[in-house]
Amino acid sequence: MEFNCYDVLEVQGSRYVITEKIKYNEIIPKADQEQAYKAKPSMQKSPGDYWHEYGLEDVEGSDKIWVTIEYNDNEWCTVSRTSYRKRAPKGFTLHQIGLEKVVAVDGDSGASVGDRAGYKEYQLPCEGGASVFFEENWFKGEKMFAEGARVPLRNIRLCNDAEANAISKKKRNQRLKKRFEGVATSIGIGVLFLLFLFWSDNDLSWHSIRAMFGVPYTAKEHMHDTSAYYTKTDSDGDYVYTSSLDPVSTALDLIDSVNGDIKNERDNLEEGHEVIVFYSGDLVYIITNTDGQTKVKVCEQSKLTQEDWKIIDRTLISSHILDNYATMVRLGDNTGRERLYPTSNSNNTSNTKLYY
Repeated sequence: MEFNCYDVLEVQGSRYVITEKIKYNEIIPKADQEQAYKAKPSMQKSPGDYWHEYGLEDVEGSDKIWVTIEYNDNEWCTVSRTSYRKRAPKGFTLHQIGLEKVVAVDGDSGASVGDRAGYKEYQLPCEGGASVFFEENWFKGEKMFAEGARVPLRNIRLCNDAEANAISKKKRNQRLKKRFEGVATSIGIGVLFLLFLFWSDNDLSWHSIRAMFGVPYTAKEHMHDTSAYYTKTDSDGDYVYTSSLDPVSTALDLIDSVNGDIKNERDNLEEGHEVIVFYSGDLVYIITNTDGQTKVKVCEQSKLTQEDWKIIDRTLISSHILDNYATMVRLGDNTGRERLYPTSNSNNTSNTKLYY
């Protein structure tokens, strides 16, 4: 027996409309966290077994129940409600245990295809069926509990009269209206965002748009994207680059790439032995002149080596020139290089010298 969303059912004498329908498959536990849901065969379904769980609301929308029907059971089903109990009541014994996977969803549901959960079903035999208690441990981090009873399928009846059809149509239209409102809201937000971009005085580059959403462009990404750099090594999450620019020009380029968003800058600008250190976001940048080559190391502070810390500790002085340049970049002042770092040849950026 199978029903569809917005069918009206009579369940033990009361009418309900189906607002969600979820299909589950029994699967074999594989991951470590799933092994707890292995049991002897008599307490488990067979892999591939499936069942449908229907979420039903009464016609007034004030009560919600769940009806679970297994594909190979033509006599019984389970009717339950969400429970605030965290464990099975006294007298209940474990009846079934297993691992379920959502394979289809329809209607207004919080479930998604691919969701997995371990479940345990406890029962207490009683006259005319059994009381049941369910525990579901969803591996996305949520636990759910329900309690109810096993009832004969003959107590579940599909209603096709005019009143039932009117209820079904009303619920279906409510869902369509809700979806339309959601789409309209999304379109409206998109239009407002585009209008904001159109009339905004801010830089409309992809980098600035990313920053608006809290995902700023990093100097590390810039080095990947710019031919002036190439990756020298890549181990344990830290990167060392060789730059074709001199150390000061390299620092200026990286400061430009993050719109001046640096802090704790310190430097030793003795020609031929330059060392420049600054922080941007969660990353530390160490720029050095090593045997005439400009090296840039980028890594998280927690991954700095002992040698890195020695370099940083030796570089205690800041000329404040780079800090001043970063401030000008943040303020949108494009004259920083010309005022603070004039070059001996306007066509050669590899010979940048400081002018205090």
